[in-house]
Amino acid sequence: MNITVNRLPDLTWNRLGMNYGVIRDADNLLRQAAGIDTTQEGLEAGVSYRRIGREEAQRILDAAPAQVPEKIVAGKLPIYHAQRFATGLGGDYDAFVAGLGLDTELLEVAAGERPEAPVLWHVDFYDSSCAVTQQIIHVGKNASLTLIMDYSSAPEACGFAGISTKVILEDGARLHLSKVQMLGRGYLHTDDLGASLGAGADLIFNQLELGGEDVYVGAQVEQIGDKSRFTSRLAYLTRKKGSIDITYNAVQRGRKTESDMSFDGVLYDSAKKIWRGTIDFRNGSAGSVGHENENVLMLSEDAENKSMPLILCEEEDVEGQHGSSIGRLADDILFYFGTRGIDERAAEEMMVDARIGTVTREIPDAGVRERIGSFLQRTV
Repeated sequence: MNITVNRLPDLTWNRLGMNYGVIRDADNLLRQAAGIDTTQEGLEAGVSYRRIGREEAQRILDAAPAQVPEKIVAGKLPIYHAQRFATGLGGDYDAFVAGLGLDTELLEVAAGERPEAPVLWHVDFYDSSCAVTQQIIHVGKNASLTLIMDYSSAPEACGFAGISTKVILEDGARLHLSKVQMLGRGYLHTDDLGASLGAGADLIFNQLELGGEDVYVGAQVEQIGDKSRFTSRLAYLTRKKGSIDITYNAVQRGRKTESDMSFDGVLYDSAKKIWRGTIDFRNGSAGSVGHENENVLMLSEDAENKSMPLILCEEEDVEGQHGSSIGRLADDILFYFGTRGIDERAAEEMMVDARIGTVTREIPDAGVRERIGSFLQRTV
């Protein structure tokens, strides 16, 4: 059994094979995958954590700001059936996780609560070579939360690490969410995000994908309420024969919504990368603004890069911009470093630190930032 993930919201010419990704032999994962224990630090008054069953999880999702699927998207019939709560990796992966029958971890912030210290959420794969965890993060009306989730394992470990995260932001809510992946070199890693934003809600999302061998990352943010905002910063590092497949969709439904997405990556050796970034202005999103930008540093002639920036539009009064920049360290840059006593290897490390640092600096915890630095020193 294969799982189709990261579908583009509108089909394009598929000679380069970018309309979707495929996780192969997923039936083996289904037989082996189990739940995993996680730990939380910094839970203050007004912030609660508990495990819930499937029925309660579905009731919470059904009560979120409504995601009403259109019969027509960008003048065309949708290419696949919409999820009840949309996510980036999509319905097939969502059904795969649901089929495991695991509990859902629920983190809630009560209405009006604004804890100052970040909550740290650790997902430790040291004792589990094939595990999946799913969460719902629910931030109440006019509440706020800073949350850092990190996934780690032994450096040489291998296996399957699956993550499914669904975010609900009520009117006026704010969430600063950081995800940091520092898994062993042999992992197949999947990280799925779906978010539903009410009026005036603000989602800031930082994501670092630094470990693993084959990585699939998807995020779909539904900006349902007027004046909702979505800001994302993703950085990745892919080495050896590894691969990373990324899809981010900002679906702007409300009036005067804002989205701003940036992606910075480094490809070594014979690594492969596919990136799909979509700004989707739906009917009713008048006055909305969307921006996306990608920068890729290729440190090998054998590395393979594929990029698909996309804008879909059903409104006239909107502003959308996208771009992609791909390149290697030019000879004049290396010469400049050389005149200052910096060899090519050191120059590469400095450029990698600069790319990854765009996201690392946004993570509001010194201890996590130090762990990222140590991880990079071992792997770069």
